[in-house]
Amino acid sequence: PEVCEFQIEVIKKLYKSNIPILGICLGHQLMALSVGAKTAKLKYGHRGANHPVKDLSNNKVYITSQNHGYYVIDSSINPEIAEVSHINLNC
Repeated sequence: PEVCEFQIEVIKKLYKSNIPILGICLGHQLMALSVGAKTAKLKYGHRGANHPVKDLSNNKVYITSQNHGYYVIDSSINPEIAEVSHINLNC
């Protein structure tokens, strides 16, 4: 996702405009990169199978269908900008 430099710059401009943004998969990764977080390649990726995801606010686990090869490194997220709300239990 780091090679998507144009898209990352567009997202930075959107943040300044206060327009609400929702990013799913690559969009989520690009949003994270635009505020200085880092991404990394998954060893095998999440390819269409059901994956358990834990909601950290209520400890509930949800089953999600995922298909991606990269993830946002949670320790690279600036806590003044965002917080981790869900984690994949298979990672």
